Amino acid sequence: MKRDLSQDLAKKMLDFQIQWGQWNKNVINQVFNINGKGDNNLTLQQFIILMLIHKMDITSVSQMACLLNLSKSSLSLTLSKMEKEDLLQKTPAPKGDDGRKVYLCVTQKGISALEEREQKTLQFFVEYCDSLSQQQRNDLSIGIEKLSHVLSKDS
Repeated sequence: MKRDLSQDLAKKMLDFQIQWGQWNKNVINQVFNINGKGDNNLTLQQFIILMLIHKMDITSVSQMACLLNLSKSSLSLTLSKMEKEDLLQKTPAPKGDDGRKVYLCVTQKGISALEEREQKTLQFFVEYCDSLSQQQRNDLSIGIEKLSHVLSKDS
């Protein structure tokens, strides 16, 4: 019986993940640069990288590659492009540290781009929530709180 409930729950979680992915695709297409298309100056991956550096203090390439599930060489290509666009700056490791290490920090231009995309994303969510009924907004709020609570137990 417990196994059946777990399988049913797993199926619901998978279905939700697929629905969320489809819904999230709409956000991404409206807010971020997709393969150089549109007038948005930041890709989703660049946004995430800037968020990790600026808001979560993830400053090493190794940490970031692990979090993003990317190879260091693949991530390095994106980081180099971002450095050329003056979104971030690479800083060599201080004396006494591993000389091969590079640390990352967000430039002022990167902070501005990050804040702009963050505002645009929030605006998209506000407009979406405005389109819901009061009951739907309440249900969504309660659902997010409960899901966050359940998922935080696994962290």
